Amino acid sequence: MPSKRVQQLNSLLQQKLGELLLTEFTFPKGALVSITRVETTGDIRHCAVFLSVLPETFEAGVLALLNKRLPFVHHELMKALTLSRIPTLHFRIETRGKASGNIEALLDKVKAEMPPEEKE
Repeated sequence: MPSKRVQQLNSLLQQKLGELLLTEFTFPKGALVSITRVETTGDIRHCAVFLSVLPETFEAGVLALLNKRLPFVHHELMKALTLSRIPTLHFRIETRGKASGNIEALLDKVKAEMPPEEKE
């Protein structure tokens, strides 16, 4: 469990990064990008930023764009936050929701293949 300080930093980074995504980035038409969570290491050196990108076909392009503009993002965070150190950002695609969605789909498939008397 992260310390209270790290939790507060995660929340602050998620808010500021979300603002940057809205104001400073132009994503492909029809792409919906949101930050699902932020996880900073205890020493505040690294930060994983998990993104949800819909439709999934835009994931690679969005990651490439964010990684290309990483120095800009880091600079903007330095201007916006009064921290002694801004962690190195690592953008990742969120996989937690996908796994639960896949499990739900598999359960629905199994249920559909069951004989009617066993469904109850």
